[in-house]
Amino acid sequence: MTNRKERLLRNLGGTFEQTDERATQFFSGPMQTEMRTSVVMAERLLLAVLRSEVDRLAADTDEARAELNRIFGHIFDPTIGANERASFATDFQRRPPTTVLGYPRTTTEMPCFALTLESDEEGESPILGKYVGQTLDGEDPPGGEDAEYEGAFFDQVYGIYVYAQHPDVCAYLYQFCKLLLFGARQALEAAGLIDLTYSGGELTPEEMYLPEDLYARVLRVRAKTMMTIPRLLLHRDGSRLRVTGIFMKDVVVDGVRGGVTPYVEVPGGESDD
Repeated sequence: MTNRKERLLRNLGGTFEQTDERATQFFSGPMQTEMRTSVVMAERLLLAVLRSEVDRLAADTDEARAELNRIFGHIFDPTIGANERASFATDFQRRPPTTVLGYPRTTTEMPCFALTLESDEEGESPILGKYVGQTLDGEDPPGGEDAEYEGAFFDQVYGIYVYAQHPDVCAYLYQFCKLLLFGARQALEAAGLIDLTYSGGELTPEEMYLPEDLYARVLRVRAKTMMTIPRLLLHRDGSRLRVTGIFMKDVVVDGVRGGVTPYVEVPGGESDD
């Protein structure tokens, strides 16, 4: 029998989850240091998942071939049959997809997964205003200095473009990529990609951008990520601090400050209004 770790490694995305420290360093507890004092580089996490799984399944070993057929069988056997699925698996091992950051260049080998940032928009603040917390005694913040942190969540959309020179290859690699990232959801969320959702579609060929013999689909990954900026804590002189704010007697009525006095009921007598 296989142990739990071996079974996890056989899951799609399991290599990243079990071997990459980034898969477990965030959100290990409520408001841990890593959550408040970090910038999540989602593209590096997505690249790590894609590359680790392609390398594992494209290895020239009997174990890798058996694992690839098991995974491809789950995707393709119900609709296209075992024979065509076996040809897909053979093609995958003979020409595994390359993975690049950004749009592919003329020298990029096909087939290819190309990861691009399609949008990056500031979302809601996580706590109060832009304040997200500060390092506490005993914590080891980045840079080694105590600081308070401002930040926000960013709503990001990444596009994983699947390029191939045959429409069937493009189709099966798209399904493989979708299943792979869906299977790695737990690890990606643990690493700082929050509220993951996926969508995709076929790309209209553009003569300016795609050769005639190249087919393309895109898988879009939507997630929230944290961005913070540290501000070093200053040791303030308490004797020079004063509290300011708005109080009832500061209210402006008809252009005149004040004029609003709280009504206090005096037991057994008249009020002090």
